[in-house]
Amino acid sequence: MAPTGSGPDAPTDHGPYVVVPPSTQGRLRLLTVGSVELDLDGRQLRIAGEVMHIPLKEFLLLATLMDNAGRVLTRRQLLDTCWAPGHPDGTKTLEVHIKRVREHLAAADPALRTRLRTVRGLGYVFDVSPSRSLTPPATGTRSPGPDLA
Repeated sequence: MAPTGSGPDAPTDHGPYVVVPPSTQGRLRLLTVGSVELDLDGRQLRIAGEVMHIPLKEFLLLATLMDNAGRVLTRRQLLDTCWAPGHPDGTKTLEVHIKRVREHLAAADPALRTRLRTVRGLGYVFDVSPSRSLTPPATGTRSPGPDLA
């Protein structure tokens, strides 16, 4: 019976299960960004109130990204956090799991797919605010500029 943390309110590891001290019960650890909510204690993903079932590695990856919402996390940071420090970087493991997380998000709401963004040459970010529309202005409108007539 080794404690997983320190202090009187730390959960105690009892092999296959964790005993949560009474002083921390009733206070769920939730990560919420927009309509996406992760219950860290119950290992449950809810999107717009609907429960989505995802594998553990994808849950951990999404939790890491949501916990750092708005910050770019490098491949190395994600691999070290979600797999193990020193996990080989030459594989496509991270990309495959990112793709699957995007698919889970899009299954609930297609607009959520764009929340998990690739930042070329740096890593990945879970956007805090919905992405801006990338559609061009309507035909017949001009951007302000000098009149060349």
